Amino acid sequence: MDDLKMLRDLGRDLEHEPADLLARQRDRLLAMSMAGSGPDHSGRRARLPRTTRAGRSAGGGLPVRRRRWAWAAAAAAVAAVTVAIAVVPAMLVRGSVPAARVVAGPSWDRPAKQGTSTNVLLVASDRPSPQSGLGVRADAIMLLHLAADPRRTMVITIPRRSVVRIPSCPAATGGTAPRLDMINRTLDIGGLECVWKTVESLTGLHVDHAVEVGYSGFAAIVDAMGGVSVKLPAAIDDPKAKLRLPAGTSVLDGAQALGYVRSRAAGDGSDLARTRRQAALLLELLRKATAESVLDDPARLARLLEAVSRSITTDRELDVATMTSMAQALGSAGPDIRFVDVPWEPYVNDRNLPQWKQPEADRLFATLAKD
Repeated sequence: MDDLKMLRDLGRDLEHEPADLLARQRDRLLAMSMAGSGPDHSGRRARLPRTTRAGRSAGGGLPVRRRRWAWAAAAAAVAAVTVAIAVVPAMLVRGSVPAARVVAGPSWDRPAKQGTSTNVLLVASDRPSPQSGLGVRADAIMLLHLAADPRRTMVITIPRRSVVRIPSCPAATGGTAPRLDMINRTLDIGGLECVWKTVESLTGLHVDHAVEVGYSGFAAIVDAMGGVSVKLPAAIDDPKAKLRLPAGTSVLDGAQALGYVRSRAAGDGSDLARTRRQAALLLELLRKATAESVLDDPARLARLLEAVSRSITTDRELDVATMTSMAQALGSAGPDIRFVDVPWEPYVNDRNLPQWKQPEADRLFATLAKD
């Protein structure tokens, strides 16, 4: 049965059920889903840790920086594809992530898995209108490293404009040759699988799963949750983003929220400022998505899940139990989860672009590979 038709039918069927009955059904089916979680694609059951607040030091000489907004960006990327899944009975019974797009997964020679940690590639994408003539852009690229030792659970952020060696990737035209280019071009070159292959090639890490969250359904997700609240230190007037907001607290609808995450007029206009602004909004979305007012409203849940299903891409092996465990691990870690930038320096041929700094970057990923 078509997923979206099933969601509409589910919303109609459940909207008259008592809230306490729905809550009991939700908890029972979630327990069934978790109990029946299957093996990962390596043949082993996924080892996803319970995560607590991280300590001050990870050991191993990792270049760690703590930022409260970093947790929001990573947690929200996971939460966008887990919150509704974990509470809608039909999807728990099916046992799969309701993605509009699913990629087959790796078909290339891959790094061997050395440690016990789980690595998940998270990509936030922006697909402009066909009339713009622009390709799809990877607006943020992150690696979620879920370690057996909760003090070593972290998010590794990859500068989206860093110049790297991109390997040959399958494409609609039959394939591409290896090239030197910005890493955010990989999504346009060969989709999520090309980003995945490139990250494994550059880092030497075995990446277990991949998730792309697109802005295409972002506005619908915000509207399905009744808007999202933001607090601005200064007014924003950005005609390009079709956004005009006063200083102070505002409740944004979907269109305004989309303009907010895309705007380059707020703050100092830098990539860093925009990332912080995106993270703050995503944190508020996560808070609202896990609120009882959403979880106990079946009609709203159905709308939310339909919106989510239009905006994500996952690999085939990423099931509900795995996604739920990821969200729980991040949620228990809270705002103190460690946030690590890939070491970088100005690119030798264009100092406006970054390149990975060596040997520091290689040392970081060699440590993570054995974790």
